[in-house]
Amino acid sequence: KNHTGNNQVYKNHRNGIKKTRRPKKMSMQGMNCKFVRNQAFAKRGMNCTPEEKEQRLAAQKEAQKKMEEKKVVERASRLKELEEEKAKPKK
Repeated sequence: KNHTGNNQVYKNHRNGIKKTRRPKKMSMQGMNCKFVRNQAFAKRGMNCTPEEKEQRLAAQKEAQKKMEEKKVVERASRLKELEEEKAKPKK
């Protein structure tokens, strides 16, 4: 007799078949070390006091306003170009 699985299923289920525990933190092993270092510094850079947070939000809003204004100007210039192109007689 070379093989039998006679009692194995019973023995395995005596204590129950458990799912493996998932790690709380993903392993950084095998990751690009330059990326891992940068990620750590970026996480530390996000820690700030409430006053700093307010300043950052204000700066962000200012930058957003500038971008909106720039977008409006670019759109107007693009529309103007398109109008000029339409007005040109085709050859």
